[in-house]
Amino acid sequence: MPRGKAVRRPNGSGTIVKLSGKRRRPYEVRVNTHINEWGFPVYDVLGRFENRLDADIALAEYNRNPFDVKKRDATFEEVYQMWYDWKYKNPVKTYSKSSMSCTSGAFQKCATLHCRKIREIRTGDMQMILDDHTLSHAYMEHIVNLLHQVFKYAIEYDIIDKDYSRYIQITKAEDDEAGVPFTHEEIQKLWSCVDRVPYADTVLILIYTGWRITELLTMPSADVDLENWLMTGGVKTAAGKNRIVPIHSAVRSLVARRHMPENRFFICDPDSGKNVTKTAYYRLFRTVLERADITEKHTPHDCRHTFVSLLDSAGANEVCIDRLAGHASKTLTRRTYTHKDIEELREAVELIKTGPQ
Repeated sequence: MPRGKAVRRPNGSGTIVKLSGKRRRPYEVRVNTHINEWGFPVYDVLGRFENRLDADIALAEYNRNPFDVKKRDATFEEVYQMWYDWKYKNPVKTYSKSSMSCTSGAFQKCATLHCRKIREIRTGDMQMILDDHTLSHAYMEHIVNLLHQVFKYAIEYDIIDKDYSRYIQITKAEDDEAGVPFTHEEIQKLWSCVDRVPYADTVLILIYTGWRITELLTMPSADVDLENWLMTGGVKTAAGKNRIVPIHSAVRSLVARRHMPENRFFICDPDSGKNVTKTAYYRLFRTVLERADITEKHTPHDCRHTFVSLLDSAGANEVCIDRLAGHASKTLTRRTYTHKDIEELREAVELIKTGPQ
């Protein structure tokens, strides 16, 4: 910038002051934020800079998109508390104690971020927490969910400019595969009541497709292809995302009957048309087992375990099983599905001979 008197700025657009003495950052940017009780403008310090050019740029960016300067220095803990109060203390909907407890637990696991200014937190700072493999995969999911929500709140309220939580990922393999598969007799009990017990069809669909419960509940209707009898979805790991599962011939009629293109999600409440939450589905799942006279204490994840067990018992190719279940495979390097791949998966699925009798 040429020497001489600085160009006068429009009233209310802030100012740059060079502080006296030897300072590493002598240029202080001040912005008018409110009017005091006597009618005079009051300024806040936007920041201090090494040279006037950097100060000019900072002030120009502020005037292009003004924000609450005081909030910009808010720590992660302070923003979390603002978000927590907004979500849980004055909510549009009510939340369970379990949900609130999971949120608080995830926050405690982020202790390294608590005192950090949220605008200075980067992807690597958050990723370090997720790289701690002493945490369970489920706990990591709670942490990721918390970070996404807090940073989204900070974006919406102009506390930060960029959401670095978008780039974090869980690096630990899923560790919730254990389960008790349904027996042949239990599957037949489900078939026998499928037309009279609500949501019994969804349990069978889970058994014959291997989707995780979250994957099925969040699957858009558009991702269910009745022309080619395919379902596309997946969450969690890289191997699990965007995978294709052919629909077994035994459950095609159930899928077709359940599929409502006008609904956003494949699994919806038939009365309201709204998607079914995971918590609500667990209640529905227990009711289905009770009415089907199944006494074993299964979980929805046991359906997935059953699918993999049925494929293995039927002699399905190991690579096909990995692809259908969304498991990482040492022998599988491609993630693009060709027509041949889909037909091989369809053949593997059809090896399951258990069906209605």
